[in-house]
Amino acid sequence: MEKLAPVGIRTDDSAQNILLELGRALLLGTSWENVFNDPLWTWRPLYIAYTHDKLGTPDQVEDIFFEQDEAEILVDRIAREHLRNHPSQQPFYRFKVINWPLGALAIRDARDGFHRSVVSHLVKMIKQALQQHGKLPPGVTAVTVGSITGRDETVLPAYIDHAGHRIVLWEDCGSIASREESIVFSTRGTPPLHGLMKSCGEILIPAAFHKIAPLREGLAVALHRGKYGYIDASGCVVVPFQYEEAVDCSRSVLLVKRNGLWGALDRNGQEVIAPRFTMLKHDIGNEALRATLNGRHGYLSLSGELLVGFSERPLSLAKQAFVRERAAFIARTNKSDGIPVAGNTAAQAGAAARKVLVDVLGQPCAPHGFAAITYGGHDEGLLCASAPQGEEIRHGYISQHGQVVIDFRYAAAENFSEGLAAVTDPAAPSCYGYIDRRGSWVITPRFDYAGEFRHGLAVASASTAASRPGWRQRAQAFLRRTRTPGWNTRQAKPLHAESTRRYGYVDRNGAWAIEPRYLEAKPFSEGLAPVRTENGWGYIDTCGVAVTSDHYQEAGPFKRGVARIGRRFDGPVRYGLVDSSGREIISPRYDRLSYPQRGLITARDEFGLWGCLSLYGNIAVPFMYREAEDLEMALAARSQPPHHLG
Repeated sequence: MEKLAPVGIRTDDSAQNILLELGRALLLGTSWENVFNDPLWTWRPLYIAYTHDKLGTPDQVEDIFFEQDEAEILVDRIAREHLRNHPSQQPFYRFKVINWPLGALAIRDARDGFHRSVVSHLVKMIKQALQQHGKLPPGVTAVTVGSITGRDETVLPAYIDHAGHRIVLWEDCGSIASREESIVFSTRGTPPLHGLMKSCGEILIPAAFHKIAPLREGLAVALHRGKYGYIDASGCVVVPFQYEEAVDCSRSVLLVKRNGLWGALDRNGQEVIAPRFTMLKHDIGNEALRATLNGRHGYLSLSGELLVGFSERPLSLAKQAFVRERAAFIARTNKSDGIPVAGNTAAQAGAAARKVLVDVLGQPCAPHGFAAITYGGHDEGLLCASAPQGEEIRHGYISQHGQVVIDFRYAAAENFSEGLAAVTDPAAPSCYGYIDRRGSWVITPRFDYAGEFRHGLAVASASTAASRPGWRQRAQAFLRRTRTPGWNTRQAKPLHAESTRRYGYVDRNGAWAIEPRYLEAKPFSEGLAPVRTENGWGYIDTCGVAVTSDHYQEAGPFKRGVARIGRRFDGPVRYGLVDSSGREIISPRYDRLSYPQRGLITARDEFGLWGCLSLYGNIAVPFMYREAEDLEMALAARSQPPHHLG
């Protein structure tokens, strides 16, 4: 269904008066419960135009009205628009109008997404009515909630009382808060002052700064009396206001400018990199810093250690450019650099994006570049690269210094792992085999799919006659298809045309260590691998013995002795953790669940609240936070003692 622009604010006197009276009552401190439990409002009808699925479950609120005719008109418009755009398609969603009394909105914390959406629409209408009327109750001031998306958007005002505290009508900034940890708001005075509000709508930091940026990693850059500094989520000064410029916190590093030069601080304001660079920027893709010193360019680690440079030519490292503890670097090149591509002809010059390896001084390691360079996390001694050969792109392997070790002669190539790499020959580009570091075939090409080796085994598949389903499976598949609505024999494909691929594991000799009997398979990690059967996902060991039951809908790799699993009961998939013995140490009952980090597991429960668990499922941080960012700020506040400005 194509989303239509919502109908504008209704301007009839009856609706306007209702919205204005509701808004004034809420602004003066009357609770939602009292307002909507008042006999004046309890049975006042509210018409909701919404969509629902085939089971009748409400899905999306399109708009709300005080008159049924207006709601019906919107529903008709949506239906006609869908029919015009998809004339031959029956919509999965149905459109409906229901009559709700205002008393149904008496709960401050709405009980479900549909309820919250209704309240959000009503609050928007209330704010529009107050804005058009122009008069607010005594002691109430409107403030502008700044859009942090960088686009020119119409943002409805928020309201504060005479003490500067936010008057919360509802979580009307939820769409912005879901993308950021906090929201900037400003007063309408001259000059305007800026502050931060929490995603739940409460004032986080009062409007007292000439400039302020949203919280990043628990810290916010602010401008006070012409100088920049950093404050935390509670408004305490962490870094004094003494810098000419400052950048948002990233990777716990604060970039600041003093006396015209850039340096870096840690989260406590301690100097990590002395201010001596004319330019210092984050390179997020490499967790490093780009620096300029005396007109020369280089890269620094987050602790200030020199990684690359300094060179006269500006460097532009590719993402994840660091190979084998800074032994080599992958950099992007430009046509103006004059570096030819390996295997390139004059007619093909400039046809492909090029990359080159550079040394710690930023100089090219080899006289030529490549169409692409990749590397994996296991055997980084050889890097997979590609270069044009005639009209085709061929793959080979180079050393960390740019020398070609294995010629560019493969149609496809994967990274080396445990001394072997999966490649395909141009004569049979869909058939994989394995080569060693000299380019010699160790396992001849015979696989439809070949993965990396882990623990001496690699995922592979081969659509052989032995792996095809038997007559019983083919008969069951035929019955299922004939019972499918709309099935006809003319469009039916032969049964043998169905996917017959099964996955198993091969050893370093190419023999099947675990027969190909799985619908899907993933690499081994810490001695166990996730595999999927007709029943679901489970784990096996290197002998092919099942460690867990195959009843999971999702199964992740093992990390530090645990793996995340997902299981569906009567609704969405819920997540938990299993250990290497297959025991569920945290049963799958959470909407979201992370792997353990610093002894804590971040999770979101079925009510949408965030908290933390210990490794064995005990609650370490109560489930009371509506956003993951709020939980992160609370954890950061625990680990960092506040320092107030005297």
